[in-house]
Amino acid sequence: MRTCQCPRCGTLKTRLAPRRSVTDRLLSTFTIYPLRCQLCTHRFTTFLGKLKTNPRRNYDRISVEYPAQVRPIHDPSTRIVVEGTVSNLSLRGCRVLTKQRVPMGCKVMLEFHPAEYDDPIMVDGAIVRSRSVEGIGLRFSSLLHSEERRLRRILDLRLPDHAI
Repeated sequence: MRTCQCPRCGTLKTRLAPRRSVTDRLLSTFTIYPLRCQLCTHRFTTFLGKLKTNPRRNYDRISVEYPAQVRPIHDPSTRIVVEGTVSNLSLRGCRVLTKQRVPMGCKVMLEFHPAEYDDPIMVDGAIVRSRSVEGIGLRFSSLLHSEERRLRRILDLRLPDHAI
């Protein structure tokens, strides 16, 4: 097993990325695969020397347990607040465990309080991408650079260096 270093930020926290194009598929026949850095989001290709299956996700998720509040932003006059717990987290999304229902495709704001910080992390824009009895899956669409930097620090501490 070997690890691949991100050419942009130098971290070893990289993983196989889903193949998106004909070029990606063609290169994979020569065992050249796309990888994604889990911290700086840089996508690059590298020779791995053996066949790999196509992964489903771009980003690994870490298990966490942070109190959270989700606020739908479709109607600013309503004061709906959905209480829950962030159960897994990546740079581009998370799962929030909650008993309250939030419609698919709804745009929301997310505020969660990691144990590593005194102040909560605010995600200005997220979209409900999945829904189940246990909760909702969110994809982050808008995040301030300062909040993203704080999120990267958490992931850097908890994500393992990947052996590919």
